[in-house]
Parts: sequence; C-alpha cells; structure tokens
Amino acid sequence: MEDIARIRTASGLRLSPDGKKAVYTVTVPDREKNDYRSDLWVLDRESGTSLQMTYTGKNSGAIWDDNSTLLFSTARKDEDKPDDIEEKTVFYRLPVCGGEAREAFSLKANVQDLKKISDNLYAMRILTDRNRPDPETTDKELCREELDYHIFEEVPFWGNGRGFVSGKRSVLCIYHADTGEVKRLSGEYTSVGAYEISGNLIAYVHRTWQDVITVKAGLSIYNLETGETETVVPEEKMKIESIAFNDLGLIYTACDMEKWGNGQLTDFYVYDLKEKKSALLHKNTEELAFGDTPMTDTMRPGGISFKGWNDQLYFTAMQHFHTDLYVLEADGTMWKAADFAGGAIVCFDADENGIAMIGSEPDSLNALYILKDGNPVRVHDVNEGILDGRYIAKAEYIPFTDSDGYQVDGWVLKPKDFDPEKKYPGILEIHGGPRGAYGTILYHEMQIWASMGYFVFFCNPRGSEGYGEAFADLRGKYGTIDFTDLMEFTDHVLETFPQIDSARLGASGGSYGGFMCNWIEGNTDRFAAIASQRSVSNWVADFGASEIGVTFDSNEMAATPWTDMQKMWDQSPLKYACNAKTPILFIHSLCDYNCPIDQGVEMFTAMKYFHVPSRMVVFEGENHGLSRNGKPKHRIRRLKEITGWFETYLKK
Repeated sequence: MEDIARIRTASGLRLSPDGKKAVYTVTVPDREKNDYRSDLWVLDRESGTSLQMTYTGKNSGAIWDDNSTLLFSTARKDEDKPDDIEEKTVFYRLPVCGGEAREAFSLKANVQDLKKISDNLYAMRILTDRNRPDPETTDKELCREELDYHIFEEVPFWGNGRGFVSGKRSVLCIYHADTGEVKRLSGEYTSVGAYEISGNLIAYVHRTWQDVITVKAGLSIYNLETGETETVVPEEKMKIESIAFNDLGLIYTACDMEKWGNGQLTDFYVYDLKEKKSALLHKNTEELAFGDTPMTDTMRPGGISFKGWNDQLYFTAMQHFHTDLYVLEADGTMWKAADFAGGAIVCFDADENGIAMIGSEPDSLNALYILKDGNPVRVHDVNEGILDGRYIAKAEYIPFTDSDGYQVDGWVLKPKDFDPEKKYPGILEIHGGPRGAYGTILYHEMQIWASMGYFVFFCNPRGSEGYGEAFADLRGKYGTIDFTDLMEFTDHVLETFPQIDSARLGASGGSYGGFMCNWIEGNTDRFAAIASQRSVSNWVADFGASEIGVTFDSNEMAATPWTDMQKMWDQSPLKYACNAKTPILFIHSLCDYNCPIDQGVEMFTAMKYFHVPSRMVVFEGENHGLSRNGKPKHRIRRLKEITGWFETYLKK
C-alpha cells in the first residue's frame, strides 16, 4: 500500500519556441513531509535525454521565455512569514544550459497562470476577492481579523480544493514587466477560464454572475493594438470547453445544451477573424469526449490538450475507455495521430518537428513519449523501477450485452497466484462521475486488492463518458439503468469466473461510485461488505450544500426541490436506508465541497439508527480528491481502512 507514496507523475509539457527542447513537471510524493515535491525537467528532443532543472520541490507550470530560458513561479507564501496576509507571486528565469535561477519579476497578487505575448509583455489570470480588504490600503491588523470571517453573497460559496470562493474571480490581465503596469481586461463579476494568444489577439472564455454561477459562457477576443474587445459568442448562449488559434481563425468547441443538458458533447466551430462570424467546422458525430481520460489514481492532469498548428487542430479525446490524439483538418476531416492501444494521452505539444506526449500505456504508469513514425516511443520513464518485483494483474476485457441491448465494457483483475481450483472473494469497483470511465491504465488501489488475493472487477455502465450522449444520459434515472448494468455485470463476472465466491463480494466506489455504494446498501443484500467514499445520499440536501448543487444536481435529477422534491428523494439512497443490512464503511473528507460531509454523515447516522455494522473515517484538510492527490499518508490510511474492512468481512 505504501507504494502509492512512491508513484511519480509527469504533466505540463511545453515545447520551446524552436522546438528543440520540452519542459515538463515531475511530481513526487514526499511521505516524510506528507506532501508533494514538484520540479522541472527538460527534454532534449534530438538526443531523447531528459535533465532535472530544479530541486527545491516547489516549481511547476513553466513556460519558455525564449529558446533557452524557462520562466516559472515558486511557492506564493514566504515560509519565513507564515502570517503574511499579502498575496505575492514571484517569477524566476532559469537558463536551461546552466546557471542559477534569478528573480525576473514579482506581483503582489495571486497569479494563476502566465503566457508570453512578446518581450516584457505577458498575459495572466489573477485571482481577486472583492470580500477581502486590500492590504496595500488597509490596516494590516484589520486585514488579519477579516480572515476569521467568510461572506456568502453568491452560489457557489465554496469550491473543492479552493476553499471559500464567494466574491472571488479569475481576472484576465496584461502585465508590462518593464514598467510593472497591470491592466485588467475583465469586469468585477466576470471570471475568465481558458485563454489563448495569437499575435496581438487574446481570446478568452468568460462567465459573469452575481447570484448563481452559470454553466454557459461567453467567448471574446481582445485586440492589443486597438484596445477593443469583440464578442465571438455572447454569454448565456453556449457551453464552451476549449479554444485555440490556427490559420483558419479561432477554433472552439461548444454546444447549446438543448438536447442533453450539461452532459451534451461539444462540436467544433471556427470564427473567421476577417469576416467576424462563426461557422460549424465539424459535427462531433464520433461522440468524442474532448480532453477526458480514463480514471486512475496514478496520473495527474495538466498541460496542453487542444492546440492549433498551421491550418490543423490537434486535440486529445476519450472514446470508450482510451484517450488518443486526433488531428482535425481545415476541410473538417479528422484522423488519429497517436494512440496507446487502450491507454491514455494526458497532454502533448506539437510543431513541425513532430509530437511529444505524456501518457500511460495499458497496465503501466505514466511516462514521457515522442511520436516516431506514428508510434509512441518512451523517452523518460519517471517511474522506472517502481514496479519491479510487484505483481501486476493484467486487465482482462470481458464486455457483455445488458438486458436493454447495450454493450457494457468491463474488465477483471485476477488475484496473485491464481489457482482455478480455489474460491476467492471479489470486489466490484464503481467509478465516479457518473460521466467518467474506467480503462486499462494501471490503478494502484485495484492492484493492491488483486495482490492480496481478491478478484477485482469493474465496468463502464450506462451513465459513463466516452460512449455517446444517449449512453451517458442518466438525468432523472439515477439508481435505475445504471444499477441494473452494474448488477448484470456482476452476474456476468460470476458466470465467467466461477472461482469467485458469490457469498464474499464487496463493492467500493467514490463520488458517483459512492452514491451507487449507498444505493446498493439499501437495494440489494448480495454484497457482504461495502466501502462508500465521498458519497451522495440525499439529493435534496446536496442541492443547497454542494459546490455544484444548483448546476449539476438540478440537471442530473431533472428536478429541483421546488419543481419535484419527490423525484429527488426517490433517487436518494437515504430513502432506502431502512432496508440496509450490509456492513458499510464511509470515507469522507472534511473539506469536500463537491460531496459535502453531511452526505456521508446522513447515511452513517441512518446505518447506526438501523443497527447496521458501520464505521466512518473523516480526513482533516482533505477534499474530494483524497484518493488521487490527497496527502501521501492520508492516501495510505484511506486504503488501509478500506482494505481492512474487506479483510474483516470478505475473508471470514
């Protein structure tokens, strides 16, 4: 189990302007400090060798200031001044051919990201908070006192991994490094998401709200020469996901959400910069999920997934259970540039010299690759040697057709030293989302159980992403067709592998998987133990407490507490808690604002009320991402709790 504190992840790949080098971040768990160390590495594309450039453990997200110089920020807060209330971001320049990093410039602001426009001119997003006094103009003691109070004026009022967010906005700015001037481009109530630069143009996605956040967004272009802003897509018209410039103009993916709600897949549009109008470039008939990857606990997102080059567009997309790299041509035709034969590409960068990528092959950990003759070639295995001497169960593909005629993809991991003459306990693993998907990427948690003598089986039931909108549509149907698919998959697994003891089955899952574990608890007795994590149990309560309650819950339930509270209650596992009999473990994080802790507490209280064997473990300082990016010791403890629960009830 401790191996989870050894697995390294690579992310944030970017090519130098001349394409000769690439910078990326390698993140390493630090069990002693119960934290993570992130440092910069540089790949020489000609030799295929990589070199670590920083060693402080506090550096990530570098950009190229020129062909031989990196520009990056380090930790924002001064460790020597832990009570300092002033936000400060310091940027450093580091020559990749040798030499020390030197301070380039600093801003008294929380800079979220930085992109170069030209010499000494940069675009950036700065996180602002209108509910906090400005330390520059306000007494410092008053500023410190204000930290004890949190003002809610809008929804969401908190954000997972971000704390209290009411009043906060990501503001698009231009920074003149030679003069220190910062020019703000977006308004007080506007938050900017993705933004891209081409010459004197800055395109950016934006949402403006005061009471309730919106799902739909606007798309605008700011002209540095004229100082004018033109609207490409008005706010509240479309959901916009990705943007990139190429020779055709501004490419963006968007949808109107009219048919499939929040889960509707986006199509490709192109905005002609001369004609000032948009046109459909490619209808997403392939039903690709742009930028998505199969779920795992051994990868970390971050980096380019959508890039224009000449008159082409490169992008990653998940289809079924794998994520590949695609190219969209100017005439709207599409072809696949690279795939990992069932694995996943996390990020990439491309130029006239080819493509560099970070990804994971099936049953492997992630690494850095370059594409040669259409095939990915591994050039830096950031996890070299970590799996040596470890049992790795190969994911065996066992799809089936459900009772409604849909094919459901599924896999089984056989236990270590498998003997076909013996009986084994089994664990059904259920993914989150529900618009997520499992695949063949190595999943540490599942491998632990396989190595301890369990069959582990998992699938992509209806509701999963990567199979099209109709397949993913669960609106108003939670606990029905998805539950049926999972139970029929379990039947299929037991038929295929009679070595699994049907009396010793466990179920485990987080987020939507936690919801389904709670649903299983009250709707079937076929399992001997359940581990429910970061779960939902009561949609009526979740609507008002979750960061995404007013947007996600209302869409997924096809109801609100005022339009159809009964429908929300009918889809709530808590309604069926009176039927519960199976021993159940709850794992929850105190700072989970996606599935707030009241959701786990309500279900746990019901279990105790009905005298069902149950236990709840709550993690301080963790959020919804505990299993993927929580503190190393917490991730180990979480896994020990779940495994101990199964050992108690499945190996009697």
